[in-house]
Amino acid sequence: MTRTISKSFAGILQELELERPLLVTSEQLSDLKKKHHVTSSVEVVAARLKAKGWLLPTDRQGVWEFAPAEVAGIYSTNDPLLCFRTFQAKYPAVKCALTFQTAAWVYGDSDRIPSSIHVSVAEYKHARPLRGHTLVLIFRPKLNTQVISNIPVLARESIIVQMTTKPSSVSSWVSVPEWLPDFCTQLSSDRIFEELAGRPICVSQRLGYLIQRLRPDIADEVKKRTEPVSNAWFGERKRTLRYDKRFLVADSLLPFDPKKLEGTK
Repeated sequence: MTRTISKSFAGILQELELERPLLVTSEQLSDLKKKHHVTSSVEVVAARLKAKGWLLPTDRQGVWEFAPAEVAGIYSTNDPLLCFRTFQAKYPAVKCALTFQTAAWVYGDSDRIPSSIHVSVAEYKHARPLRGHTLVLIFRPKLNTQVISNIPVLARESIIVQMTTKPSSVSSWVSVPEWLPDFCTQLSSDRIFEELAGRPICVSQRLGYLIQRLRPDIADEVKKRTEPVSNAWFGERKRTLRYDKRFLVADSLLPFDPKKLEGTK
């Protein structure tokens, strides 16, 4: 398929081809049209580029996917994280990052990405614009986020603390044993305790219980630093599936026994 563009818009398209952005926002188009002395409005520029197949629609108004010439047509990249990228492009100042299995997939610890993208936001007010193909969770990490392929991802230590802060927020504990062993090999003890600092003691209890087989070194250190005075529930207060005397954890949620998880070879 041959895609063309009028001479007046050629400078804009040439710069987009050089930069190869995955996404283009209305603000970026505004800057480009000023730079290349295009008098047409942003709406007209976007409409022309869309009509010729250079810009593809996304689920976010004012944000488009760029289809460079090399794809030989108006084809999307089908990036599974596109919905999150468009949110970032629209709201660059919002503190958010991938978490749980989605983050594990980005880190390379999971072979598959979940059907719903797991996103952690620091403020509840930012959760609503992210609804849709995402599972939004409220969490304020103490460690800096990592940036992988231009996407913010919670640090591994932040993720494991988030999982044990509110276990019910994990959408599928059934799939966790698929990626948790590889994920835990990269955990740092010092960073774990930096993330745990100031949090309720029950979070430490649940964390020690969860990783005791996969990272006994960290679990032992958690035990040394933790002096629980009451039981910590892993799940709702209902029929207990198993009880851990070492960390005083009553587990009513996990579909697996953490003591039986197999680490990576």
